[in-house]
Amino acid sequence: MGGKGIKGRGLTGIVGRCVYGKKVVVRSRMSEYFLKASGNQAVNVNPPTGLDYHITKQGSSWLWAVTSVFGLLVVVYAILFFIAEMRSNSLTRYSLAAPFLISFFMFFFYFTYASNLGWTGIQAEFGHVKVDNPVTGLTPGVRQIFYSRFVAWFLSWPLVLFLIELSSVSTTVQHSDTLSVLDMIHTLLVQIFSAYFWIIALLVGALIRSTYKWGYFTFGAVSMLIMEAILIRRQFVTLKTRAFNGAMLGFIMVIVWLYFICWGLSEGGNRIQPDSEAVFYGILDLILFAIYPAYLLFIIKAFGDWPAFSWRGGFARRTDEEHLEKPSGQPSVRQSGETAVPQTHANHAAGAPAAATGPALGPTAEHPPSAAGPTTMAEIPAANPIARETA
Repeated sequence: MGGKGIKGRGLTGIVGRCVYGKKVVVRSRMSEYFLKASGNQAVNVNPPTGLDYHITKQGSSWLWAVTSVFGLLVVVYAILFFIAEMRSNSLTRYSLAAPFLISFFMFFFYFTYASNLGWTGIQAEFGHVKVDNPVTGLTPGVRQIFYSRFVAWFLSWPLVLFLIELSSVSTTVQHSDTLSVLDMIHTLLVQIFSAYFWIIALLVGALIRSTYKWGYFTFGAVSMLIMEAILIRRQFVTLKTRAFNGAMLGFIMVIVWLYFICWGLSEGGNRIQPDSEAVFYGILDLILFAIYPAYLLFIIKAFGDWPAFSWRGGFARRTDEEHLEKPSGQPSVRQSGETAVPQTHANHAAGAPAAATGPALGPTAEHPPSAAGPTTMAEIPAANPIARETA
């Protein structure tokens, strides 16, 4: 056998051998192979078939980064929860449950989103987005709609509202006040079902091809207005949320409207690519479901304390209760110095004297003098001289 031996070229070395007089060159590029094997293969493993507008490898990589953030938060909150269990701090345990579940739900969703799963194809209403190689041949093309996003919102939004309520009542209610449990439950239920309505409205609208999708967009926007109106009254009027906590809540109430703008640019109007949609929604979700719950947890841990609970009453109803506690009897018509209040027939029959707080003004036609007995020397009978002399 002849031929050349091994000629080293690092990891990309060429192995040369001669087999039966023929030279066979086997090229092995180990470094490139491992880099490709360890890269993001989600779009290749789960290809977006039958779609004209879909996420690419770059969009999936961004989604994996968001997934890692929520996954890290799940681990951190789990550790903090076990620490709180050992210290027997019930308020901290309750407050930790909400951000833990929020992070877990969002981690579950973004793992699905980054894996290019949990979607369906809907033909867009407008053809603003252009692609080089359309697949379906439809005009406008078919867009990738991730319905799993709305499922994650459906599970996470009630927990965010609960955390907002818990942070407010634990930091604003004084020890001398009591909190109405019925009032809190009523407010939370209305807020939660309002959030459910706008989430479902956007989901249904995203799955509709025609212009009727904007009707569901309007339903969702009105529901969001109702939810925020109730939230403003509860937090700023009833609970008197102020300072930085109130400013953060106001900022979040502005942020949620960006969800509607993103929906209008992506699922609704087909103005931006699905990769841009993923970045837009990802930033909003990180603010609302990662940063804000962590801030509320810090507020509760640092400044929160259990308020006193009552089933019906509470400091929010103190004014109404004070009004109800006022004496319901008919007020007196007499003032100091006025004539005596007229006696009833029962009092006259019993011979009870009339009560007066001021000087008597003499008999009147309406109230003649009583004939119960003599009032002058002349009126004393002569048959009783002892009584006359005594008088």
